[in-house]
Parts: sequence; C-alpha cells; structure tokens
Amino acid sequence: MKNITLLFITLITLSVSSFSTADSFRCGRKLVKQNDSASALIKKCGKPVRKVSSKVLTSIQGRQKRVSVSNWVYERRGKRDMIVSVLDGSVIKIEVE
Repeated sequence: MKNITLLFITLITLSVSSFSTADSFRCGRKLVKQNDSASALIKKCGKPVRKVSSKVLTSIQGRQKRVSVSNWVYERRGKRDMIVSVLDGSVIKIEVE
C-alpha cells in the first residue's frame, strides 16, 4: 500500500507543470504587469539574464497563425525565476519557473 501511495504522489507531481502564471511580479519596489511595454520592463527590472525565442500558435482575426514570442528570463535571489513573454514590444504573459 505504501508503494502505491508513493507511486500515486510521484505521478501527480510529474503531471503538474513546473510553471505557473502570474498577473504581475515585483522588481524591487516596481511592479511589472501584463500589457506593460518592453521598455518599461527594462526600466523596472533591467536587462534579462537571457532571452529565448519560441513560436506559438495564436488566433488573429479568426485565423490561426504562428508568431514569434521572446521569453525574457529574470533570475531572483532566493526565489524562482520569472519568465516574461514579450510580443510586439508588449508583455503578454508572466510565468514563475
């Protein structure tokens, strides 16, 4: 029974994504939110540690289209990294890694 419980807990842990979304996050005393401009993000948090581009499928005016999104990674001491997705110069998503 103990092995079955351990297996069940392991499966649940593996099925849960390591990312969770957030509406905002703080850089010092400044708050970064969705729809902030990329330049405002840089003013508030500085340059990211790294940028990773990815393609995502989205619906634009009723049509499916692949767009390139830039994911900016901000490391925070003692906390999980923040990944900020930027599209066309605007913050579209904030995730905690």
